[in-house]
Amino acid sequence: MGDDRALVKRCSQNCSLAASHGFLYFVRGLMGNLWRLFEWIGLALGIVIAGGAAAFLLARRRIMRHVESELGPEALLLTAVARVSGYDGGTDAKPRPSLGGILMLLGTGLYFHSWTGSQEVFIPGPSISWIGVSDAREGSRLEKQRIVVRFLNAAGKEDGIAIRLLYPVQWVAAIKTHLITRTQ
Repeated sequence: MGDDRALVKRCSQNCSLAASHGFLYFVRGLMGNLWRLFEWIGLALGIVIAGGAAAFLLARRRIMRHVESELGPEALLLTAVARVSGYDGGTDAKPRPSLGGILMLLGTGLYFHSWTGSQEVFIPGPSISWIGVSDAREGSRLEKQRIVVRFLNAAGKEDGIAIRLLYPVQWVAAIKTHLITRTQ
């Protein structure tokens, strides 16, 4: 029993854990340096992720303020992050390039604004001829289910877009409730 106490006392005097900065450097040698490198990499990744989240929130806020200044705050019903691409109705059609941005359900129609640039798409509620969820394209669950909106464009011709976002079935129900049933 007495030998154990001497061992503990000797270890507490000589071990790096008992040093003044022992909580920072648990392991001496190569493995300790490797863990410190991982800590710095983790810190850098955390800063990058936090910066990306802050940039996303600032861009979203800028777009929302733009829409509210143009239409008023009561015109906006629902918003979500989305990817929009053209859709011609074919199941074997090649995928078109898509734009990432924010989709908004307004009292008068659907509005999409891209994150970069000033690319905008507005589909008035009365011009929507069909809306539904399509499972035509292969891919992950999020990419597979997408909203397809067919509408009459400014020239009076049938056009369409495909919208990938979370909860597509709920979005279709909200669009049908607020845009299609109101206009009929």
